[in-house]
Amino acid sequence: MGRRLNGAYLSSLNEADNHDIPIIFIITPTYYRLVQKAELTRLANTLRLVKQLHWIIVEDFEVINLKTQEFFQSTGVSFTYFAQSKRNETNNRHRGADQRNAALDWIMVNHNPSMPAVIYFADDDNAYSLEIFQQMRYTKKLSMWPVGLSGGRTYETPILKDGKVIKFLAWKAEKRKFPIDMAGFALNANVLWTYKPMRFSTDADPGMLETKLLERCCTWEDIEPLADNCTKILVWHTRTEKPKVRMFDNVLEV
Repeated sequence: MGRRLNGAYLSSLNEADNHDIPIIFIITPTYYRLVQKAELTRLANTLRLVKQLHWIIVEDFEVINLKTQEFFQSTGVSFTYFAQSKRNETNNRHRGADQRNAALDWIMVNHNPSMPAVIYFADDDNAYSLEIFQQMRYTKKLSMWPVGLSGGRTYETPILKDGKVIKFLAWKAEKRKFPIDMAGFALNANVLWTYKPMRFSTDADPGMLETKLLERCCTWEDIEPLADNCTKILVWHTRTEKPKVRMFDNVLEV
């Protein structure tokens, strides 16, 4: 796993450059497992092709991993990498919530709200079309699109009529105001200041993490449907199969 260091951030994005192009802040919680580097590599190979993007990766641990930091430095992607362990509370039900909240805190401290920006929560085990990043960049408040292989269905999606959302095709849609997967929406960064505190509720019931966040700031009327009025799948909620490893060799880093 490599030597671990105290958490710190590294940043190479100059917000003075391309100031007329909104920044895309990508927030990715991560944790050590055998496929971590493989999944981060796949995501990095996508993000490196997107201009004016800053990747915030938060390790679920007390300190960062030096080897992982070296990997990010090699990707060519503007990034910030730091550690935030999951709080040990009996009602803290969600892996990744504390890490996403820490990333939102980082944006509020380090980003000038006068600079246009959007926020997207991109897990490292998903697959993304480049097209969705270009579409989300100009989100006015809340944009949404379908997510493939999500919620036990082939896809989950908002359903539109005359360009407006009238219902959702999703798991337990009747019990959630915003029945959307984490990969299926982006927010204009200004909501962090307008509706603060914008934070994930770590004690939310299973499946309610996304809706509880969006209920803080948005209504259905705010939804901007993307992906050709939610008719195209540009994001897939994929999961890497856990490797069946019988022998652990430590000479090469996996």
